[in-house]
Amino acid sequence: MRLINYLAPAVCCFTLFLSCSKESSTFIQEEEEELIANLDLSARDDAKKLYEDYYLASGNTANEIAWSGNVENCDPGTVPEPIREKILMRLAYYRTAVGLKNTITENATKSNKSQQAALMMHANNTLNHFPPETWNCYTSDGTEAAGNALLTSTKNSASIDSYIRDHGNENFPVGHRRWLLWPRLQEIGIGNTSGYNALWVLGNPGTTPLDAPSFIAWPPEGYLPGRLAYARWSFSIASADFSETTISMKAENGNSISLSIEELTGIYGDNTIVWQPDVNGNSITEDTTYNITIDNVLINSEPQKFQYKVTLFDPDK
Repeated sequence: MRLINYLAPAVCCFTLFLSCSKESSTFIQEEEEELIANLDLSARDDAKKLYEDYYLASGNTANEIAWSGNVENCDPGTVPEPIREKILMRLAYYRTAVGLKNTITENATKSNKSQQAALMMHANNTLNHFPPETWNCYTSDGTEAAGNALLTSTKNSASIDSYIRDHGNENFPVGHRRWLLWPRLQEIGIGNTSGYNALWVLGNPGTTPLDAPSFIAWPPEGYLPGRLAYARWSFSIASADFSETTISMKAENGNSISLSIEELTGIYGDNTIVWQPDVNGNSITEDTTYNITIDNVLINSEPQKFQYKVTLFDPDK
């Protein structure tokens, strides 16, 4: 659990009885409140700037060419550099937002194979991590990539949103999100067509960065544009046991938020608990804070409690 200590000035009035007046105590309290308000405002500004500099900046325009390949000729083609850079930038946005600072690099060999996987998905108009040899545009390299990659029928940087959102009944463990926000992720391969994306994420993991946060949550602790608070919320810690964990959420006014916890699955990245709260981030018009308590998380057989706040805001205001 991360705790922030707001250190107020140690001010006291020295009199014969070493006491503080009521007026000075009130002054100290007002200074504390002002300091906290200023820190909150700064955190909101930082979250908004990150959103503008990374998320909005990685958006694609209608005239950008997604790839140079051709389905009819089974030509995998290549992904133009601006598209690859924006995919990496969009990924950097999400990882930075959760507190990860390590840079993810592109592996050219994995990208070449991932491009063949993306072509195969496009040519057969479906997603399959184990495509049969009977598929149109089948290649062994593409099949290898498909078994090690995230797959989506979304192109360009929006594919990262698709993976982080993890919408759909089959994506209840948010496995795509867990791989992309995995602290040990260090390189990816990028495959992309005008309708499909394949992102190689498995293999060659690094070590957990020393400055990695104590947990990975989405939405993350702190401020986040409401539109990016997807239906499924998640909380991850390597080797944590969530089998007896409880989750509660409250609005700033103390009202409880109803939620449902998804079935646990431990085969993607770090161990993760997933829940769906009764929250619609798309309807956020003013800053809205939620207090989250995750209790009875077993770490090395010791129960721990985590508490943090998420404030959703409208970045256009």
